[in-house]
Amino acid sequence: MAISSAAARTAPVRAPRPGARPAARPRLAVVARPAPRSSIMPFALLCTAIVVLTLASVLFLNIRMSDMSFQITRLQGQSQDLREAQQALQEREDQLSTPQELEARAQALGMVPTGAPIYIDLSTGTVLGEASAAAPLPAAAPAAIPQAQIYQQDQQYHGMGNERD
Repeated sequence: MAISSAAARTAPVRAPRPGARPAARPRLAVVARPAPRSSIMPFALLCTAIVVLTLASVLFLNIRMSDMSFQITRLQGQSQDLREAQQALQEREDQLSTPQELEARAQALGMVPTGAPIYIDLSTGTVLGEASAAAPLPAAAPAAIPQAQIYQQDQQYHGMGNERD
């Protein structure tokens, strides 16, 4: 029966019993020396590389977000400019489509107002009414409705002061 070294240290020493065999000494065995610890340098380099790559990726993402922010701001400015141009064109279209403007442009092209209308009866093929040439209007005839002056103002848009230049 072998006693472990831990048990031998804690077991009380007993006197040999009369007629008992002397206790055998515990066997000693040579234990191999533990391998020396490897260097922590590869682990430290790995940790450093991870930290550097993480910081580099955060820096890259931050720069990309900043670039995208500048691009969004630039595109919003272009969008505002295009909205203002579209609004100016819509106002110009509204100005040119007023009845007074249409009449003035038609007269400038040599058009005259129509006379009494005539009709063709399709079943008999006869012309109803009398065709006559329309007389041109005098050039200095006063307009019954004054021309709208709202669009004759300055065409420069000054904005409210908070727009981009």
